[in-house]
Amino acid sequence: MNTQFRDVTEYCLIRIDKDGRWYYEDREIINENVFLAFCNALEKDPEGKYRIVIESELCYVHVEDTPFVVSSIRGDKENGLYVLLNTSALHKLDPSTLSIGQKNVLYCMLPDGMKVRFTRAAYYMLALMMEEDEQGSITLTVGETVYPICTDTNCS
Repeated sequence: MNTQFRDVTEYCLIRIDKDGRWYYEDREIINENVFLAFCNALEKDPEGKYRIVIESELCYVHVEDTPFVVSSIRGDKENGLYVLLNTSALHKLDPSTLSIGQKNVLYCMLPDGMKVRFTRAAYYMLALMMEEDEQGSITLTVGETVYPICTDTNCS
């Protein structure tokens, strides 16, 4: 189905800061229903740009880093870990997708392939579970599996 959308970007002026806060015309969106409606309507276009699509209209959104952030960690290292997003969605953490980016920011991928940024508090929660191996690399053990944490200097 090839649907034509009306681009209303010049009127909607929505942006998402690095901490996952959404703004309309530089005012933070605090209404939970509006926030969740926009979150549920967010998608990537074929070029990888974020946009909100509602009915026949679309609005491109400026995203400073990632549209969603990990606000907390749930579970434990023996039975599995989960990430709680700023949208209140809970996802099983795939430790193999963890990476440390510039300025020591921690990221992971959600099951749908979306990259999410950890808040400082969530990063510290997970960091307490991480270890440094003999070579100085950071690892996370979940169950019986040891996962190396990719950094800017050791990513392939």
